[in-house]
Amino acid sequence: MHEPGSRADTDPDPDRKMKLDSLKDRIARAEYAVDPAVVAEALIRRVCAERASAPAVSRRDARSRAARAARRPR
Repeated sequence: MHEPGSRADTDPDPDRKMKLDSLKDRIARAEYAVDPAVVAEALIRRVCAERASAPAVSRRDARSRAARAARRPR
């Protein structure tokens, strides 16, 4: 269900592993419903939070719009 080497494989917390194993069993037996909309919202929140904390992307040769607008038309 998850990729080898993911956090679930390397997390040293045994309680977390038990909870994950229990959840996987419940999902496999169809005793636990997964709402795709809720999962999608959680993923979007996580990506937005990661992007907000990441440094701004900058290129050495990038130019501002003002610099481009100052060019004379040909």
